[in-house]
Amino acid sequence: MERILADRVAPSWAEKIVYWIATLLMFALMLIAIIGYHARYEGFVATFASYGFPQWVVLPLAYLKLLALLVIAINRWGNLKHIAYGAYFINMVAATYVHVANGEQPIHAYIGLVVVIMSYVLSNRVRGVPPHDAFILSARSS
Repeated sequence: MERILADRVAPSWAEKIVYWIATLLMFALMLIAIIGYHARYEGFVATFASYGFPQWVVLPLAYLKLLALLVIAINRWGNLKHIAYGAYFINMVAATYVHVANGEQPIHAYIGLVVVIMSYVLSNRVRGVPPHDAFILSARSS
């Protein structure tokens, strides 16, 4: 399957600006969470417990966010990039639901939902389709 179309139109400067603003905001939200989960670990454990989550979920969530951030930033593996965006989107949907269900206004989750969608939609157009897929061996022609 041909991954890059010959008649592909280059992205406009507006698309590039929107992509990078959305992506940097998404990265900032991820980094704030990653750092916060470590710096205020006990507080986050208590908060997650009050939402009904086990205490062990805090640090794996931080490391998975870090992995997602790296996969998206590196832009090398197409299938992992889709998984990273999908996982972060699901995380933002879950965060929105949990906060709203507890009577809170999760501005960070609302922003996260918008920027993850914007970044994902524009990522291949602005940065190009990643050249590889992880865990998939290409068939050699004889």
